[in-house]
Amino acid sequence: MRVAPIAAAAAIPKQPEARRSLKADTLAASVIILLTVTVVQRTVGFGRGILFCRWLSPESLGEWEMVYSFLMLAAPLAVLGVPGSFGRYAEHYRQRGHLRTFLNRTTIWTAVCGLISVAVIEGLAPQLSDLMFGDAKYADVMRNVGFCLLTIIVQHTLTALLTALRLYRIVSAMQFAQSILFAIISLGLMWRWPTMNSILFGYAIACLASSAGAIVWAWPAFRDLDRPEDDLVHREFWGKLLRFAFFVWVTNLLTHLFAIVDRYMIVHYANLSPTEALQQVGHYHSSRIIPLLMVSVADLLSGLVMPHLTHDWEAGRPENVSKRLNLTIKLSAICMMAFGVAVLASAPLLFHTILQGKYDDGLHVLPWTMAGCVWYGIYVVAQNYLWCAEKAKLSTAPLMIGLLVNVVLNFILLPTQGLHGAVLATAISTCICLLVVLWLNQLHGMQVDRGAWLLALAPTALGFGLWPSVVTTLAVLVASLATPWLLTELEQRELKHFAVESLTKFLPALRRERAPAAS
Repeated sequence: MRVAPIAAAAAIPKQPEARRSLKADTLAASVIILLTVTVVQRTVGFGRGILFCRWLSPESLGEWEMVYSFLMLAAPLAVLGVPGSFGRYAEHYRQRGHLRTFLNRTTIWTAVCGLISVAVIEGLAPQLSDLMFGDAKYADVMRNVGFCLLTIIVQHTLTALLTALRLYRIVSAMQFAQSILFAIISLGLMWRWPTMNSILFGYAIACLASSAGAIVWAWPAFRDLDRPEDDLVHREFWGKLLRFAFFVWVTNLLTHLFAIVDRYMIVHYANLSPTEALQQVGHYHSSRIIPLLMVSVADLLSGLVMPHLTHDWEAGRPENVSKRLNLTIKLSAICMMAFGVAVLASAPLLFHTILQGKYDDGLHVLPWTMAGCVWYGIYVVAQNYLWCAEKAKLSTAPLMIGLLVNVVLNFILLPTQGLHGAVLATAISTCICLLVVLWLNQLHGMQVDRGAWLLALAPTALGFGLWPSVVTTLAVLVASLATPWLLTELEQRELKHFAVESLTKFLPALRRERAPAAS
């Protein structure tokens, strides 16, 4: 709940230094910062991923994929979702003069949970090694993973807090520094020791250094925060926070399990030795380097479109939410399909020349990897309607169904088709996940039109290779521009108007020609 500006000013004593330091960034500045840093980070990440593939064997690359998947799953789960609640409650307690209390209590919670998690990993290293790699010989690696996890928890907690306080300049600087340092340190170590441990140590050092820089930058502001005039009752504080955090925890668990279950199934159920299984995971990793760029862009697009959707929703215009989201889903599908065709066309150059022919199995499964990532990107955008409609709990249902389907299909396909079966299972389950979220959206008021349903199914062509993808994408483009089957007439007019207006900003001659015509 928000308090009136006058009441908030009266409740919070003035501290010019702290207030100046904690001044939130504007939306426009945030978007510019986010876009710039995202482009640079993805470029650096792509180059780093290519070099990892060139310098590591498929087995070592598979080891890193399993370690990274475990870290991304364990980091939010270890702290029981509390940092995930910062976006909801940091501003809530800030306006009530209890931000210092909020930070102190959640910091202690996160530190204790992080240390307990490290102790558990250290104590159960052989068992966790067998779970991750299918072999207990990686116990020493798991002990290194435990300390790396602690640095990731620190970085994720800081990122969640600074984002909640809308200090995007610090968040962007921290993420940029982490990306650059990870590339420099890990590649430097790999030049001398081309093993997975070099990447792990590089990642841990980069997280630690970037977090330390962010703390130094923001520390003066946090140090000077006002001390609350009244106590915040623990029962009320933790009751509210942990109820919300539990839902965040469940969502994180399902999201990350859905993202990594296929790799764990390969390790344990593909009837392969641990070495062969890790090699297959390495090939799978190589096929995901470029497709995951689309998922990152979809995440960014989802975050950018969400404020516009919520604005229309709060203004009592749910029909506008449906129109905006339908168009966003359609354009996302069309653009990602076109990108997918370009990737499939250039794939032989990437795998045979740049990756030196080391990952032919990755090239073989690339079409279905691409289809699965396109479906997941559309899903990320489509789920925004449930958040707008305050049906957040339902957003876990598609993931639960997709996870169940993924596991069942892997049990069926892995023993006979190996890596191709695992990738196919993930693609099919992701498509089902997307169709379920569209159905739930429609069930709760969204007018999902025919074009959105058809374009949600169109990425199936990517899984069958280059030429079916080319034919389908050309058909989609023609149908979108010349018929109302995919894009409605209103959507076509809006896009045409947007295109003309955009051109007039960059082509003065066109602007001069339109001016007399308008007069």
